[in-house]
Amino acid sequence: MMHDLLILILMFAGGMILGVVYFSGLWFTVRYIKNGAHPAFWLIASLILRLTLLLAVFYLILSYGHWGHLLAVLAGFVAVRILSVRNMRRQLSASVDTKEKPL
Repeated sequence: MMHDLLILILMFAGGMILGVVYFSGLWFTVRYIKNGAHPAFWLIASLILRLTLLLAVFYLILSYGHWGHLLAVLAGFVAVRILSVRNMRRQLSASVDTKEKPL
């Protein structure tokens, strides 16, 4: 029983790591394409790379585990997504606030 709980906690943490890698790659791509050459190519290449990694991990989990493991990984991934969106909104609102203030 304790062993199963430990595995689910590790799967949740793995999902969080997967989310950090996925959304860091997305953030890097968005920041890079503003000033880089061929932005459409880099956006599509990044999407393909990130989705390939994500789907490969999900496939491996379903191949060697069961659906509960996949749900734990997905919950960790979604938790990182929620935190990432909240953090990006805070950064964007802070940058808008500093631009609107008169000197």
